[in-house]
Order: sequence, then structure tokens, then C-alpha cells
Amino acid sequence: MSRNFFPALFAIGVGVFTGYYTFQPTFQQLQYEKQQAQKASLPSESAALKQDTNAPTKAEFQEDPKSTTQ
Repeated sequence: MSRNFFPALFAIGVGVFTGYYTFQPTFQQLQYEKQQAQKASLPSESAALKQDTNAPTKAEFQEDPKSTTQ
């Protein structure tokens, strides 16, 4: 078993290194996009909390006369 132990560890190590080296640019790109999305969403959240002054009020909203719901 000890003869097979080193090649197995070596193969696992090479596989981990290869996966890291291969997918590192993709992980960096995803991290960059996530940071940009967080930066872009911060101002919009505060704007979304404010009431829209152009939105019609309940009194201004007209119901469809053909509507069957009350």
C-alpha cells in the first residue's frame, strides 16, 4: 500500500493545481462582476426606498368597468 500512496497523493495534488490554474481567471471574473453588481445595487436600493412621486394614487387610479373583481 505504501508504494501506491505517493503516486495517488501526487495525482491528487496535480489535479488540484491544474484545476486552480485552469479556473482561476473565471473565478476572478466572477468575483469582479459580483463586486460591480454590489456597487451598482447600493444606490438603487436607497432610491427604491423613496416613494415615487409620479406614481398614481388610489384616487387617481381608474378601474376597468369590464372588470369582474371588486
